[in-house]
Amino acid sequence: MQSTLEDIRQKLREDVYKNEEHVRLSLVSRILQELGWNIWNPEEVNTEFVVVPDEDNSKVDIALLLRSYLPSVFIEVKAAGKLQGEIKHIETQLRDYNRNNTAIFTVITDGQRWRFYYSLTAGEFSQKCFKTIDILKDETEELEHSFNSFLSKSEIANENARATAERYLQLSQKQRVMEDMLPQAGKAVLEPPFPSLPQALIDLCARKNVVVTPAEAEQFIKDYTAVKPIKDHIQEPKSVRVREPQPARADTEISEKLTQILDVCHEVYERNVQYTEATKIVAQRRSFASPSTVADKCTRQLGLNADRFRKLLSNKQRMISFLVKQFPENEGYIRNELK
Repeated sequence: MQSTLEDIRQKLREDVYKNEEHVRLSLVSRILQELGWNIWNPEEVNTEFVVVPDEDNSKVDIALLLRSYLPSVFIEVKAAGKLQGEIKHIETQLRDYNRNNTAIFTVITDGQRWRFYYSLTAGEFSQKCFKTIDILKDETEELEHSFNSFLSKSEIANENARATAERYLQLSQKQRVMEDMLPQAGKAVLEPPFPSLPQALIDLCARKNVVVTPAEAEQFIKDYTAVKPIKDHIQEPKSVRVREPQPARADTEISEKLTQILDVCHEVYERNVQYTEATKIVAQRRSFASPSTVADKCTRQLGLNADRFRKLLSNKQRMISFLVKQFPENEGYIRNELK
């Protein structure tokens, strides 16, 4: 995805996209394909979608459909650089489209600028815009995160995109910047001088001219990662050797998140299993319905992705240093567990 975005950025700078059709076919469709949509199937990616068949001639440039005739996303495309000055008119047009056949999300783009609307919320259509991105101005990782979060087929299908959009609409401007910067902060903690996640978030927000205090950063990360695991009753396979979770020390509180991360580390270091298999074992042991509950603790809740967590796992001392940075109050416990 990142290489595709870099190539599109370069073509925008070189003014390669000469008209609206160039943007729709060679830019927007290219991104949609990266996001898991079958651009060759009109039942999934429907161009010139008729909003209300047999009633009027209203057509949306692109409609993304998970099920026939039930659009999940409307995308209105303009020629490169032609979005400015046209937003109000386009919003009115798309408001009317959604009155007849409402999509979950509506997107307006000229290839460079993208405006995301959550169509199902109340209020004026302009107030439904929860996210704007600029391919020429925003960092590549930030762009990738936004596209994956709100426009990927899988995130829309499992309703994560919808839940995230609802949360975005409730966030203040400062909170939105913090959420946007969190993936990059997760990367920064892996590089010298190995800042804590709150400090990395503060530094990145400052680059966006947004001042975040340590208390605000810590509270935001705490709120963002406050996800309760979904539990179910799953029998543990007999082939899996159970490692009982170590009891917490009496003088400090050990978080559930940290114990799950350490359990994954033990499976990798002691049993020499792969990261994905380790999350499955830990999830089964704790009677979680899905290994993604454990994987989420190791990745998103630390501001990382799976590849970066695997990179940490490849070096135990680096993993210890990273976890001590994230859980300084539990340093002794971490070092004892991973000695």
